[in-house]
Amino acid sequence: MSELIQGKTAIFLGGVDTGKSTLIRRLHQLVGGEVIDADLGQSEIGPPACVSLGDYKHVKESYFVGDISPRGNFIQLLSAVAQAVRAAEGPCLIDTDGYIDGEAARALKGELINLVRPDLLVLLQRREKLNYFKLFARKGIEVIGVQVAHRGTKSREERIRARKEALHRHFKEAKLRRWPMEEIRFERSPIGHGEPVDPGSLEKILGCRILGAWRLGEELTAIIEGYARSLTAAKDLLKVDYIRLIDLNTVQNRLVGCLAGGRLQGLGILRSINSEQIEVLTPAEEAPVLQVGRLIVHEDGSHRRLGSLG
Repeated sequence: MSELIQGKTAIFLGGVDTGKSTLIRRLHQLVGGEVIDADLGQSEIGPPACVSLGDYKHVKESYFVGDISPRGNFIQLLSAVAQAVRAAEGPCLIDTDGYIDGEAARALKGELINLVRPDLLVLLQRREKLNYFKLFARKGIEVIGVQVAHRGTKSREERIRARKEALHRHFKEAKLRRWPMEEIRFERSPIGHGEPVDPGSLEKILGCRILGAWRLGEELTAIIEGYARSLTAAKDLLKVDYIRLIDLNTVQNRLVGCLAGGRLQGLGILRSINSEQIEVLTPAEEAPVLQVGRLIVHEDGSHRRLGSLG
């Protein structure tokens, strides 16, 4: 297959334990070039929850998606892959995750192919599961099907443990950074956007502790601890159309991407936040922009998925 890959951009599709990453690593040894690792949960290049560009010795760039699964993160994943493709110097091998079953999975992988427009599409499949993607041959893309008989040796527990160890390594040299809220902008979250609202006066209206609140147009976002009173009355008093309350428990230990100059400097764990200051555990020295992910992560690498922030 190395002769077919040489000098081409290729996307590899396959379910869990079909050998995509192993095949790509071996092909890379033969043909060189760059690799885009878009397997968020089992990254071999760059940290988990990111799409990374590079090779198996050096990470050129990483792009924060913020989760270990593409489910619920289609836009972020496609955007990250698009950025990686733009940054790649010449043809590259693109690894993907094992999410292939169902209409949503086919839609995601199909749009990924449309976005990249690879020279070659390699299908590693069992029981003809990927035959749908043979349609891309009609769009001028060379399609190769490879039947896979074996099953991988990694259990689900081993995959979780490997991801935990990777996150632990990333945060091993991290430091607790304290930055003024006025210097930070959040992406993928309403936190910190708009005019600050006095927490004290808002506490009297909502009847719960307010750590920070911001009004943007006719919307108000507040980070709270406890339970709020009737929002209908609060909206009338505050003269807003919508109040978004974010529980402190969904903020603490949230995984964030730390960006400076438009580039990911490292992952971070959001430790505390109020209207004045934010604390983030991260190896990044600066991060004027924080991209909010959908994982709760601890310094030892243990983690769990969570819904969107706001």
